[in-house]
Amino acid sequence: MNPLDLLFGQVRREIETHASPNTPGPSYDSGGLLSILGGLFGQHAQGQGQNFDPDNGYNQTNDYNPQYGNVKSASEDPYGDPADQQFGNVKPASQDPYGDPADK
Repeated sequence: MNPLDLLFGQVRREIETHASPNTPGPSYDSGGLLSILGGLFGQHAQGQGQNFDPDNGYNQTNDYNPQYGNVKSASEDPYGDPADQQFGNVKPASQDPYGDPADK
């Protein structure tokens, strides 16, 4: 598989996730944006003499969480809990209303 296929698959999943009604904020049709990005990826691949298939990397995971990326739990954050750093009214990770992304 071309590395561009995998990269585009990751970008596509993120765009589709954020465009969906399952995320905070308005949902939108991601087709136009994905078409433009697919064209750019295709042009780059053609310029490098490579093949590009925008659907080839979509279902490949390579330890990639399709919803949140390669996320570790809040307890593994090398910088510690932001609430312990005295950044104003920052709440601890345990009080995040969306939960710990690593648990998804």
